[in-house]
Amino acid sequence: MRFFPIIAAIIAILMTSSPSLAYRWDLVILTTSGLNGQLLPAEEKNEQHSTGMVRTFGGFARIQSVFESYRAKYPGATITVATGDDLMGESLTNEKGKTVFEAMNMMGFDVSTLGNHEFNRGTKFLANCLKSKKFPTVCSNLNIAKGNPLRNYITSTVVLERNFIKIGFMGMILPELKLISNPGSGVSIPADYVKSARETAHDLKINQKADLVVLLSHLPIATQKQLLQEVPEIDIICGGQSYKDIFPGQEIIARDAATPGLMVQCGSQGRYVGVLKINMNARAINKHEWTIIPVTDNTQEDGRIKAFLSSKVQDTTSLPVAISPVALDTRAASIRTGETIAGSLVSSIMREKFNTDIAFQNGGGFRGNKIIPAGPLTDQDINTMFPFGNKMTVIKVSGKTLKQILERSVHKLPAASGAFLQISGLKFTLDTNGQAQELELNSTGKPTKIKTAGSRVSNIKIMDKSGNYKSINETRKYSIATNSYLARGGDGYIMLKDVPGKVATFVKVNEVVKSGMLKMKTLKTEFPPVIYTPDGSPYKRP
Repeated sequence: MRFFPIIAAIIAILMTSSPSLAYRWDLVILTTSGLNGQLLPAEEKNEQHSTGMVRTFGGFARIQSVFESYRAKYPGATITVATGDDLMGESLTNEKGKTVFEAMNMMGFDVSTLGNHEFNRGTKFLANCLKSKKFPTVCSNLNIAKGNPLRNYITSTVVLERNFIKIGFMGMILPELKLISNPGSGVSIPADYVKSARETAHDLKINQKADLVVLLSHLPIATQKQLLQEVPEIDIICGGQSYKDIFPGQEIIARDAATPGLMVQCGSQGRYVGVLKINMNARAINKHEWTIIPVTDNTQEDGRIKAFLSSKVQDTTSLPVAISPVALDTRAASIRTGETIAGSLVSSIMREKFNTDIAFQNGGGFRGNKIIPAGPLTDQDINTMFPFGNKMTVIKVSGKTLKQILERSVHKLPAASGAFLQISGLKFTLDTNGQAQELELNSTGKPTKIKTAGSRVSNIKIMDKSGNYKSINETRKYSIATNSYLARGGDGYIMLKDVPGKVATFVKVNEVVKSGMLKMKTLKTEFPPVIYTPDGSPYKRP
């Protein structure tokens, strides 16, 4: 009988050396975040194989092979979830978005929530896409008016069961949805997200008898931490709004509850699949293991999904987004020295999209350096114009700060500057003979403060909703839509760096521009002048 001590020793070694073997994993959550309609693998920027081929990541067929490997390893224990921003992509449109959900059906997703990108084209478009979806969509803090088609496709909660464990799922979306997307008037979100989360989680735990409550979140990471700390009924948050990675060891959130909360997240565009393994004891999490699995060129493709996408996906980068009746000048020599139709068009789209007083885009943020001929404007034209991936930010500044911004914009005129702004929503007088704004630089050449205020800008007037102009009020706050680079203080706009209350929309500039152009169909090309000379005539570049 001496083999019993040997067996005991082997068991002891396994228990101490391998968590995956030490515990039975009662539940395995497979999670994605922000798939962005990236059905096919995406190229890694500036990365190549030794063969010279560009590296790629993601792709639904690869993701599915990861899913299937875990389903085979943990039969009956897996649940597959998505945390929003799955529908919309930049370069691919696939039967009005239905292909994304059809593919997710085939991949065996069990439940998902909505992100702000799902609403980019309005509720009717979203509802039409959701018709194709065969798994539940949960969004607990979304109030949908009677008669709105979304009421047929979205639920507050759902309870699923694995290994006799009841898992209650709820979903939450950004309260700023109306600011950063296009949900329309029939949708509202309570401002008190903590109260909303508490009520829903309590209902799942008490009334629906869920052993675990999982929040599929499209909220910022800081908000998710707050919810875990203030709503003890929530056990796990699978996040996705900020597109950041939460690596193993970072997922545990300390709180007053008997057990810590878990917050997991795995980037965007299918770069990773998140795997959260759970061992339960008496309706509570006993042990867990969190890993993120890279989806790369080395990941096998699922043949069934690959074949489906091959029959459905069409590269539409060369298809027209809208028609321009005139040529659009995006040359640096033009767009960095004066107003252009292209610049005015882009800033007006931003202003309308976010319903702000003003919008601006820096000349250095336009690329392509060419004149786009009159006629069809393609998706590729827009992506070439805005290649950086900058996202839109909404800020509020005083009239005094706005004057500083405008002085920065014109400080080098008539010379070209990437800091020159293409603006919508105001007008002002420019005297190029006035004192130019100067910045004080530190030893590394980084601007630290305004050294000379500048006196080139005067007679600033803000356009109201009726198209009339009113003189600027130095103490009043004005809302501005701009890109994240400028909002961080880029191009010397240090007066924007520490502005409080910034709203990061996580919507890319090119997506906003494309959406606005799609809506127009034939582009607007006439805009009121922004810059005037002291004699009252519109400013023209030399």
